[in-house]
Amino acid sequence: MKLESKTIAVSDVRPKCAAQMLGLMRAHYEGVPEEQFLADLRAKQWVILLYDENRLCGFSTQVVFDFPHEHRLTRILFSGDTIIDKHYWGSLALPVAWGRLMLSLQSTRPDTGLFWLLTSKGYKTYRFLPVFFHEFYPCYSTPTPAFEWTLLERIASQRFGERFDAATGVLRAAPGAQRLREGVAELDERRLRDPHVAFFQRQNPGHSHGDELVCLARFHPDNLKPYIRRQL
Repeated sequence: MKLESKTIAVSDVRPKCAAQMLGLMRAHYEGVPEEQFLADLRAKQWVILLYDENRLCGFSTQVVFDFPHEHRLTRILFSGDTIIDKHYWGSLALPVAWGRLMLSLQSTRPDTGLFWLLTSKGYKTYRFLPVFFHEFYPCYSTPTPAFEWTLLERIASQRFGERFDAATGVLRAAPGAQRLREGVAELDERRLRDPHVAFFQRQNPGHSHGDELVCLARFHPDNLKPYIRRQL
């Protein structure tokens, strides 16, 4: 069971594919109205699609934007709705496809700092960060530097408004917000032995109700783990 990835423009997503994406989200999340899902999709630029033969088994939506910060221009790739069928957890298809998208963005403007912004409803999303990066924030072992924290805070405040709690770095769930279904990526004593997972639980105790931890990582070859660099 090997997944194949395909990255396409959102404008090229056909209704049948969008319906399959919605079905995959609803299989793993509660609170996914079709209108909201489609509106969020239209607000993105690309979608990474994961297939096992002709069956859609995962996807992740992406958008890039410029953001001025401290007298310099940064580029931000924001990952939106993301899900992989649990039978394929552990596959590198999505992170490799996402990493290649980041590399292509970096190559077009190599002198502009490129950062990944993501919001983590579950520990599995947060665990992408230590797999990929030497440095990412927030992190249990390192305080967030002033530049990264103010960048994260400004972007989140502008993008999410009052839902973003700057005191905790958490995006509070709106009424009826998406939340993982019971039995999907639940925490137990074994998983909490991982210091990254334990930190995620402490920082975002309301994740089961749809709260999201806002995270930021600089995308640069020096900040990538050696194994990931080889994969890319």
